[in-house]
Amino acid sequence: MASTNNKDDGCGFCCCWMVSAILLGGFFVLLTSLPSMDSLADPFEQPTTCSVELVGFKGLQPAMASEATSPAFDLLIHVNNGHTFSLAHGGGDVVVSYSGVPLARGRTPSFEMATKDTTALPVKATSAAVGLPEDLSRLMTDERRWAVAQLRIEFGLAWDSFTCNVELDGQQRVSECYRPTLVN
Repeated sequence: MASTNNKDDGCGFCCCWMVSAILLGGFFVLLTSLPSMDSLADPFEQPTTCSVELVGFKGLQPAMASEATSPAFDLLIHVNNGHTFSLAHGGGDVVVSYSGVPLARGRTPSFEMATKDTTALPVKATSAAVGLPEDLSRLMTDERRWAVAQLRIEFGLAWDSFTCNVELDGQQRVSECYRPTLVN
């Protein structure tokens, strides 16, 4: 005789939830692994990149030295417009610092760049101060001896800010810049 007991043990409900969770998790993984809509819009679009070349400098003696002069830096800022639109810039501030101490200031010239174009901007950064504070001069001398001395160059370009760490070893070289991250 067949049983007339239609007792549900709850297995169907449990299996339904498990299948739903697996499908939802798979959908989430799929969505997070897809490229952003911005990158799908134009695969040739690249961000603006910059680098700085320290062409020359003077005035890095201690302030009390008889030969002390004002710190001055000749820079060449290389700009690569990776965008698929033109880029215009009305000039902006440039700050050269060492170990967090501003040494000189300058300005980038105004310019306009076509799509995917590159340019080099000469910048003279100078200071009204004469020489370096004694402690900073000692630190710079030691770090130059250890080949770890770096200037920090900060500047704005169009709507972006850039920072470059440039070796202060007397060699002329190009240093790549980065966009500083904002900390909340």
